[in-house]
Amino acid sequence: MSKRGVLSSKFNMSLGFIPVIVSIILCEFITQDISIYIGAGVGALYSLYTLWGKGARIPNFLLYCTTGMLLLLSLTTLIFGDCSSREMFPLTLEISTLIPVIIIFLNRKRFLAHQISQSQKCCKQLFAQRAESAIVTTRVVVIIAFLHFLGVFITILLPGPLSETSRDVLFRYCPPAVFILSILFNQFGILYFNQVMEHTAFVPIVNTKGDVIGRSLAVDAINKKNEYINPVVRIAVSHNGMLYLRPRPQRCILDRGKTDIPMECYLLYGETLEQGIVRLVRQAFPQAPIQDLQFNIMYHFENKVTNRLIYLFILDVEDDNLLRDKQVKDGKLWTFQQIEHNLGKNFFSCCFENEYEHLKEVICTREKYKEF
Repeated sequence: MSKRGVLSSKFNMSLGFIPVIVSIILCEFITQDISIYIGAGVGALYSLYTLWGKGARIPNFLLYCTTGMLLLLSLTTLIFGDCSSREMFPLTLEISTLIPVIIIFLNRKRFLAHQISQSQKCCKQLFAQRAESAIVTTRVVVIIAFLHFLGVFITILLPGPLSETSRDVLFRYCPPAVFILSILFNQFGILYFNQVMEHTAFVPIVNTKGDVIGRSLAVDAINKKNEYINPVVRIAVSHNGMLYLRPRPQRCILDRGKTDIPMECYLLYGETLEQGIVRLVRQAFPQAPIQDLQFNIMYHFENKVTNRLIYLFILDVEDDNLLRDKQVKDGKLWTFQQIEHNLGKNFFSCCFENEYEHLKEVICTREKYKEF
């Protein structure tokens, strides 16, 4: 399974503040109007890159808001001249940038709900992830900006005029620092999140043909039940024309305690079918001859509890001593007559009842060939 970070830097939505940071810094060296034009140009190019660049396309809502604000200021400056004094220009850009940020933050529940609905319609978690990242960014920048404005308010209330140093710190250096700190805090957050999730198991999301179309946390395959199709490997074990069956573990979400074939697991994200088979067999029957394993059928199974694409295999065991392993010692060999006597009585798992006729046909055919 891949060990790459769960979130890339593209999910750091505070990178959308780069155009306004560029404008504030450039204003220290060039005229106000030119710095606005350059910042707007940087924002426009960056926006195009997020929409049409290579790799995963992750739209940055805050970048588009910042770029729109700078384009509007560019037009205003072009018509009416400078929008503020040179001294107050950084603070003006900070306030202008924070207006759409605060609007998104105040409507975060509605904004997030809309993106989650889009995620469910398209079977892509990207919508929800980028919306959550944007909400986190707005929260961080609002907190930092609040501390800045609180400092401005307190300083203004102090008796006497502001010193030159205080004025420079509050109105020249703090505005870009607000956005730079936001970028840094969000990036540290992404790095910490990736570190925590590094060893978290993921399962693939597939279609009915087995094509991988996404991934989800393994725990979501249990909690979200049948929202997505997840691949599951099931391995039946036969010996001398009989099936080895055992009760399903109590931790199972589906048919816990009912009698079933002995091996079943979710395929992990980034894991091949062969790797998943080896992992499953080694856990249950470490000494089993994997080379005797045979693929049978792939079918889609869905009910109110689960939604899975099942890969069914049969492992023929010659030595019944392998069936006494401590991992599966609670099972026993069943004849087809015994199984058929209990079918339809809520005794076996629903998957096994679907698979039984096929398993019986394959095993009986194989036993006939053994006679020759």
